[in-house]
Formats: sequence, C-alpha cells, structure tokens
Amino acid sequence: MTDVVDTTAAPERTRIEGGTAPSPRAAPRVTPAIRVRHLWHRFGNLDVLRDVTFDVAQGEIFGFIGPNGAGKTTTIRVMATLLEPMAGRVEVDGIDVTIDPNEVRRLIGYMPDHAGVYERITVREYLEFFADAFRVPSLSVVDAVLELTDLGKIQDRVVATMSKGMKQRLQLGRILLHDPKVLILDEPASDLDPRARIEIRDLLLELRSLGKTIFLSSHILTELSDVCTSIAILEKGRLVVAGPIGEISSRLEAIRSAQAVGHTAPAPVSYSPGYRPMQAPPYGQRPAGPPMTYPATHPHPQAPHYAHPHPPPMAAPPRRRLKIRLLSDPERAAHILKTGLGVPEADVIGTFVQVGFVGGDAQIAEIVRYLVMNGAPVIGVEPERNELERIFLEVTRGGVQ
Repeated sequence: MTDVVDTTAAPERTRIEGGTAPSPRAAPRVTPAIRVRHLWHRFGNLDVLRDVTFDVAQGEIFGFIGPNGAGKTTTIRVMATLLEPMAGRVEVDGIDVTIDPNEVRRLIGYMPDHAGVYERITVREYLEFFADAFRVPSLSVVDAVLELTDLGKIQDRVVATMSKGMKQRLQLGRILLHDPKVLILDEPASDLDPRARIEIRDLLLELRSLGKTIFLSSHILTELSDVCTSIAILEKGRLVVAGPIGEISSRLEAIRSAQAVGHTAPAPVSYSPGYRPMQAPPYGQRPAGPPMTYPATHPHPQAPHYAHPHPPPMAAPPRRRLKIRLLSDPERAAHILKTGLGVPEADVIGTFVQVGFVGGDAQIAEIVRYLVMNGAPVIGVEPERNELERIFLEVTRGGVQ
C-alpha cells in the first residue's frame, strides 16, 4: 500500500549563494486509484461491513473476492457513490466519494451485476444515447468504443437479438464512453459461457494495457488468478487478507513454516500504519473529528508477537509449483529432474510435468536450463493455476452473516 503525499505544498528550500533553491527530496508517491479506510455499513441491526481497509494501486486489476453476503456489493455501491457509508472513508483518485460524488462519477465506470440494457434499439443507437447522456463532445468516441469492444461488425443489430456475452461487452462499451480512469465491475462474467468469459477476460487485459485501473468482483477464482495483480478477500463483512497474490501466498507459506517449528507467525492481513480497531457509530451518525491521514502498511492489529527472548528460526522459503510442458517424453523429463537435479516432486500429467520446489525465479530458470541441456524439449512453463483457490480456502472459514 502507498501513502498520499501532498505535492501541492511548497518545496523545502535551502539557502545558497545568491538566493534559494529547492532542496533535493524523494519523488512523491502516487495516489492510490481507490483508498478504503475503516469502512462500516449497517442494514438494520446487521453490520454488513466492519472496519474494512485496503488500497488499490493505479493500473491494477484488483480482484474483490468473498462468499455471498460477505459485503462485496455494498462496498462497490459505496465506491460508485450509490450508498453513503455509516463510518469510514472511501476515495477514488484522491477524491472522497461523499464529499464530491459528481467528480467521482466522472472518474469511474460502474457496471453492476445483472444490469439491464435497452433491447429495442441497435448497438450504435445504444452507445450514442449514453454518449449524449455523458455529454461526450464527439460521437467519434462511439466508433473507438465499437472497435475496442469488437462490436463494430454488429453495430446495426438490435440489442434484443444479442447473446449474453455480447450484451456484457456492450455494457463495458457504455462505461468506457467518457474515458474513466477506474472501472468498477460487479461480476462481469456472471452467467457467461466459456467463450464469452475468455473474451471478457482478454478485453479486461487490453483495458489494463491502456492504463485503466480495474476493480473486479467475481466468484470465479481460476479466472481471477489469470488477470488479477492483487486481491482482497472479504468474509462476514470483515477484510481477511489484501495484497499482491504472490506476496500473500509467500506469507502463508512462511506462516506454515513458522508453525512447523513451533512458532506463531503474524496473520497475513495488510492494514495501514496507525490502524486502530474502531467501533461502528450509532445508526445514522458519521465519525467526528478532522479528516484522517493514512500511512502505508501496518501489521494485523491483533497479530500475536513472539514471546521468545531470541528471534525464532527463519522460516523456510516458500514452496512453489509449476507445470512444464514438453514436446515429447515427459516421463524422461521427470526422471531427469528427480535423479539429476534432485527435485523431490516431479509428476507427469499428460504432456506436462508438474514440479514442486522451494525457491524463486532463479530456481525456475535453473530447472528449465537443466532440462534443455539434457535433451528434454521444453515448450512452456506455467505457474500452478489453483493458487488463488488455495489462498481463499486457507484464509476463509465458510458461512455467511
């Protein structure tokens, strides 16, 4: 997570001969695309969000994960300025969603789950209607969106005759008309067939390459693992874990290793320094006091500390798994890895060899180099695809509020 640095303040100045000059200073940190701090919300007597805190960096595809009833849609509705939080603060590109909602709406493109479309008009008419509603100065934007979403070939088709996947593409096109910086998508691949899901995934990757930040809620963990750079997992209204997928996985491995030698490791949850657990205010009241400032990262407020007078043994490096695709003879490749390189886990699955090892990218490079040097033709290397599923099952307990 990152700090927001006030770059509008006057720079520090150093006295020099003949006047003053700005003193050298570190480059300002980038404002997060989305900043959520101590977010609470309640429906009746039920707290559906309980002190939720996380950041979404600029240019990320951020996966928002949780079971039904966890509070994902409520969080998204607060970000989209459709719901005011009872406590806490949400900012989009540094702008508070409750203080200046109109400016936030100019910055975001929001696509709700199961949103309807006008079906008795053509694709082009639909986009031109919303371009006018967004006060887009030139209808040439419609042509650009049609090309980006690959809807140009069916621009004269009536929307009612389109498939579910094409309608989802059309909705993505609608929210792109005013060129938002941040896309907030609630279950965009819901109820789509496999081909349509692949097409939506590829479109999201293309949008990220254009500089968009994408906040994506979904239940399809395997597809999120293909596109997301970071995740947050919500359960029963509370944030369970947040951060880059690789870092979370490594942290969980470190926890398991520490527990294996009889020590307790901190919980793998990312908060901001200065974080303090808060109690929700009475219904209808907002927290009093001056605006909050938020430093970057903080350990879990309830994380246990080591009671030993000396530091515990360092945890072992994380264990990783990957699939190595070979042109031929995967059985021989597995034998080479086990007997020649000493890899303890090398199992043949079809044309793949699934390898388990301890280490980082240097070890992957060495495994591939050793296979090639020993005549095993490697044509592809893939990380294990169920990484996100394993994280989700490990950090959640199941059940709803």
